[in-house]
Amino acid sequence: MRKIILFLFVSMMFCFPMAYGQSLEGSWEGVLDVMGSKLPLVFKFEKADQNWSGFMDSPSQGAKDIPLSKVLFEDNMLIFEHSAANIIYEGIMVGEQVSGNFKQAGMSFPLDLKRKNSTAESNDMGFSRPQTPKEPFDYESKNVSFSNEEVGINLSGTLTIPHGDGPFPALILVSGSGPQDRNSSIFDHEPFWVLADFFSSNGVLVLRYDERGVGESEGDFSAATSEDFKNDAQHAISFLRTLDIVDPDKIGMLGHSEGGMIAWMMAAEAQESPLDFVISLAGPVIAIPELMAKQTEDISRSTGNPKELVERQVSLNTRFYQLIKRSEDEKEVKAQIPDLVDEIVNSYELSEEIKKQQRAAMIATFENSINPWFMFFMKYEAESDIKNIEIPVFAAFGGKDLQVNAAQNGNRLLELFKDRENLLELKVYDDLNHLFQKAETGAVSEYQQIEESFNQQVMDDILNFIKNR
Repeated sequence: MRKIILFLFVSMMFCFPMAYGQSLEGSWEGVLDVMGSKLPLVFKFEKADQNWSGFMDSPSQGAKDIPLSKVLFEDNMLIFEHSAANIIYEGIMVGEQVSGNFKQAGMSFPLDLKRKNSTAESNDMGFSRPQTPKEPFDYESKNVSFSNEEVGINLSGTLTIPHGDGPFPALILVSGSGPQDRNSSIFDHEPFWVLADFFSSNGVLVLRYDERGVGESEGDFSAATSEDFKNDAQHAISFLRTLDIVDPDKIGMLGHSEGGMIAWMMAAEAQESPLDFVISLAGPVIAIPELMAKQTEDISRSTGNPKELVERQVSLNTRFYQLIKRSEDEKEVKAQIPDLVDEIVNSYELSEEIKKQQRAAMIATFENSINPWFMFFMKYEAESDIKNIEIPVFAAFGGKDLQVNAAQNGNRLLELFKDRENLLELKVYDDLNHLFQKAETGAVSEYQQIEESFNQQVMDDILNFIKNR
């Protein structure tokens, strides 16, 4: 999800009497309006030992519980910051409303917050989640941990074991981008728990785990790349191979989004790090800058932006992505950002004062996005790994996925497997979105509203693929 958040902030660049003693504690919501593009935001504040803390949600983007770096509240004046995203908010509380301004990288937008009505909420966001597993369970659950000795960390997860004597086919689940817990929780959907529940009720042992630095797992998430997450997943596979109840000839991995990309990486190394099959759900196939350009276009169109603005956003983001791809390291990227920004800003008829503000905002936004994970992601070439895959693959895409376009990626995958057709089972589900929910449009804003956590037909097809190995 962090890719969408970056898209939002980059796109913003050119979208051009007091009462006392009131309580801040609880949830507050508001809508940020950036030249017609609306972004709902939710903030949660709590106080402990005279110190305030807070979290930010961006429901339409699937971002939840982003910790604020600073929260100050005194005499009804509210100030909070998210330093990594260069966000500052300043407002005044009047009754049940806070009126203020949301500032990012030198740009300022009005944002009023109203106390959220908790009595109307269900599952924290007001929507039913009928697929969330409920007792009694037709399998055994165990909390387990395994080690990645190379970096000296322990990863914690849950093992779901089918009833019976075994040995059982086994599967690990690897999630998409952003810090994810073992259930791959998003909008109170818990798709990895739904998958584990279904598969283990049908004879497949499943290991799902908190990513490094998340939940009960050790390590530093912020310093990790997809390569590091792949190494963690390989150690998860090694852990499964130590279990007598696991069939050693039927061990696979299922990855979603970035996890689907990691599926290509692991499958290509299946000889060195033994793996029997992979399942890639919405895994990127085409070059990442090309994928991201299409993602920017599709998401921007879905929000109703005019054609000219969509094209401008695609051009701006693409130039930045290509800059990363051709640069050797973070230092080289950051050294070239000012020239890129000057070229972009000077191409518009703006006053010098506006140009100055836009320049500072864009440079700060671009520089804040540069980190080891993003550098690796932009440079990764899935095709190189896919060409070396010699184990069975189940690949699936949603026809309404606005983040990983089904036609672009599915067609290219077929081309790459044309001399190994027997290894690939490819499915495109016309009515499903990026999260494999049945959707109206596929817009990110629908993820929260849809009650389905993961489509049953996809689960049935995956189970058949595993059983037929």
